[in-house]
Amino acid sequence: MQLLKLSTFIIFIYSIFSFEKVKCNDDDQILWKSERKLVWDDFKGIADTSMINVEAITSYKIEVTDAYFENDIPKYQLSCYFIKSKSWTITNEKKTLDHEQLHFDIAEIYARKIRKAFDSLNFKKCVDTNKYDEIYYRLGDECEIYQDKYDNSVYFNEVQQKKWSIKVNAELERLKKYAYEPNE
Repeated sequence: MQLLKLSTFIIFIYSIFSFEKVKCNDDDQILWKSERKLVWDDFKGIADTSMINVEAITSYKIEVTDAYFENDIPKYQLSCYFIKSKSWTITNEKKTLDHEQLHFDIAEIYARKIRKAFDSLNFKKCVDTNKYDEIYYRLGDECEIYQDKYDNSVYFNEVQQKKWSIKVNAELERLKKYAYEPNE
């Protein structure tokens, strides 16, 4: 029986954009769902008050939650999670919460892009797990850059925040086919 290399890799990105591997228990994470928006009570981490002009941090991961082979073709299930214990706030302003929600939504966009790329490899009957690794990490890097671009574009600019909200929601809709639907 073949083992899937991707079965243990995780992208973990803070909204300050660093990669880490982390294990979380189910009570410490929230699966991204369109109908479940973040609330300030979800932010359980300890604030890093040394960070200047930072009122909140959203921590999330895009994780392979299932992996198997079907006719020698690797199949992966990816999930996007908000990490409560690594996310924090020093404010309760709605506009800041909306900003942090968009960070989580952007992570879901990239989870969908990875799922789409994996589907394409599956369609081509690609059996090389290294190709899946390459896509995963490349899109993870792109997500990091996009998150940074978002922050730099909307910094203290409510007009730009609204534009990004429209843009992100449109992208989520465009990639709706690749949304993860858990069997609950």
